[in-house]
Amino acid sequence: MLKVVPKLVYSTLIKKGNKKIAKFDELTKNAPQVNKQLMLDLVKRNASTEFGQQYNFEQIDSLEAYKAKVPFSTYDDYAPFIERMIKGETGLITNDPIVHYALTSGSVDNPKRIPVSEQTVKTYREYATHYSFAVISQAMANKWKKGRGLNLMEVKFETLPNGLFAGSISGRGVYSIKDMLFLMFTSPKEVVFPEHIMDSKYAHLRFALTDRSLSYIVSAFMTAVSDLMKYLELNWELLVDDIEKGTINPEIKIPDDVRAQLQVYIKPDPKRAAELRREFEKGFTDPIIPRIWPEFTFVHAIGSGGFSVYTDKMRHYLGDIPIYFSVYAASESIMAICHEMESQEFVLIPDSAFYEFIPMDREDDSEETLTMDQLETGKDYEIILTNTSGFYRYRIKDVVRVVGWYQNCPKIQFVYRLNQMVSIAGEKTTEECISWAVKEFAKEAGCQLVDYSVYADTMVSPGRYIIFMETEERLAKEKYRDYRDIIEKKLSIANPSIGKKVKSGILSPSEITFVQEETYALYRDLMIHRGISGNQLKPVRVIDTLIKENFFFALVDKEQ
Repeated sequence: MLKVVPKLVYSTLIKKGNKKIAKFDELTKNAPQVNKQLMLDLVKRNASTEFGQQYNFEQIDSLEAYKAKVPFSTYDDYAPFIERMIKGETGLITNDPIVHYALTSGSVDNPKRIPVSEQTVKTYREYATHYSFAVISQAMANKWKKGRGLNLMEVKFETLPNGLFAGSISGRGVYSIKDMLFLMFTSPKEVVFPEHIMDSKYAHLRFALTDRSLSYIVSAFMTAVSDLMKYLELNWELLVDDIEKGTINPEIKIPDDVRAQLQVYIKPDPKRAAELRREFEKGFTDPIIPRIWPEFTFVHAIGSGGFSVYTDKMRHYLGDIPIYFSVYAASESIMAICHEMESQEFVLIPDSAFYEFIPMDREDDSEETLTMDQLETGKDYEIILTNTSGFYRYRIKDVVRVVGWYQNCPKIQFVYRLNQMVSIAGEKTTEECISWAVKEFAKEAGCQLVDYSVYADTMVSPGRYIIFMETEERLAKEKYRDYRDIIEKKLSIANPSIGKKVKSGILSPSEITFVQEETYALYRDLMIHRGISGNQLKPVRVIDTLIKENFFFALVDKEQ
């Protein structure tokens, strides 16, 4: 009976998802019209708000009028309203009920609080859960036995003065299906809804490993999945020993009261422990996941763009098991959805937000925007959002590339964030450039890349790029000059402006710096201990704060 219950839950979700796919197919046939109508409906619905009166929403009856009357905005434009909303005021930027505030991961000390309406939560749930599981079900057919999964999206909220929760938007999504959570996933509520800091990697694995029929892993980002598998590789003996004895190792950092609660769910399982030990003793050279979980069918996580290095690492553990790359989303809105397994192309969701686009190849300073029907395949655009939670013509600073079309709706890929672009002397080096250069470096140097970052060093004159890199194995110290030449060459290919400026003396030659083993995993753990949700931790691509600078320079590997 226990195996039947998850299947019934999935059946309900997939049925809803199939209906959502059918509706999505209809919407995308008329995507530009649907999208413009959404904007007009939002303006009409919110004309009586303080923000709407300030910008004369009642006079807006066309796209042209909307552009003429409403300026671009950033979070700072809404911050005074949000402070009043948190104290209990309504009707300021939206008339829709706000049910949550998404905390951004940008600042530990002063995070942004993004208002989230009931409509936004509903859209996230319909696409990130219902739609996603339906796509996976159609793709995997009978291969997916629909057993329980391992959910790495923890729910950790703070309560605001108005009584609403603040936390990650993905956590809110998990919270919205809380009644079904423990039918679908292996981790107990004490792990999914942590009230204290604990060794969550151990806790998730301690329960997932006992379920031989584990079906999948779902996570906000691929970093968490990759970190979990690395933890397993390093700590499998401890975990297997605990499974055999029915214990939780006393060295594991778990508060006493939580430890006692978790112990209730645990009993000795020497048979499963022996099975796991046999596979782990064979090593991790061959993909470990299908060996310890023979019914494992997929991973569901954001793993494209800046996360691709972690996706590459996961292939080693997964073998041929496919990945569903989930959604393209931000705290402000879910914007696009993967329409098929293994695809890293996302179809814009026409009824989720209104989109405007600024071409990145525009030579003048004009900020005239395009709508989705005016986009061209192969070109890059800054994306501007009007969402369903009260943000209008909002610059989220993302740049996307149009890679094709699904009916009359653009398919996009995230390229880089404008505020993650590095430019010392006007060379404008994007995340995409850095990513390509370090991956090509790894190929030529014959090493396995763990992670990387770039630092704009302006303490020397002229300024220079320093590429921080963690590799699986130590590289020969005596070859440092060769490595530096390789990274300089690759950076100059990725962004020819760097090479020209180095030759002309405007930039100093780039440097490469290797950091100690587990540096990037340690940084993520540090941020979690400082209060950042693990659901929000993105790769550190640019070392642009004093905290990051002090951390990474302190962990330089002196032996390389």
